[in-house]
Amino acid sequence: MTLRPNLTKEDWIHAAQRALVKGGVDAVRVDNVAKDLKITRGSFYYHFKGRSELLEGILGNWRARATEDVINHLRNAQSSPKEQLERLLELPHHGQTAKEAASIELGIRAWARRDKQARQAIDEVDSHRLNYIEGLLIQIGIIEDEAKDRAALIYAYQLSQSLIHTEMRPEERQQRNLRMTRLLIP
Repeated sequence: MTLRPNLTKEDWIHAAQRALVKGGVDAVRVDNVAKDLKITRGSFYYHFKGRSELLEGILGNWRARATEDVINHLRNAQSSPKEQLERLLELPHHGQTAKEAASIELGIRAWARRDKQARQAIDEVDSHRLNYIEGLLIQIGIIEDEAKDRAALIYAYQLSQSLIHTEMRPEERQQRNLRMTRLLIP
């Protein structure tokens, strides 16, 4: 194996995420990730102090890409709160990118069942996502208690759509999504 001079911290994190998806958090080992990247372990220590820092990197990257970036993108699209909610419900159907994101999320949620740090990250992300959805519902005129309940339903539906892959034709999936949008978003 050779040392690739242009390898970044993000390359390590993405490779670690692939290991997480394939084999769970126990598969996220420096040797395994280096082998996947076809490089020496020395590069790892240039970017990280140890495995725990790599695990923190996985959680931070996931939080940024799967929550902050998504919310910022929806907010910056200069669309109404209702349109933002509709786009949010469409996200699980955005092809390979959505499937990869769902696989990482599932891996992190499994990891969180036995790790306090991962559980804390999940709790923070879930809270942030729910607050965002609730805020959009309040902006369209839903009272706070109902907005909390609808936010929970919207979030549960969105998560289930991203994690459950059915053999539905795109037209059927689109029709279901339209029906669910009408049910969940007044």
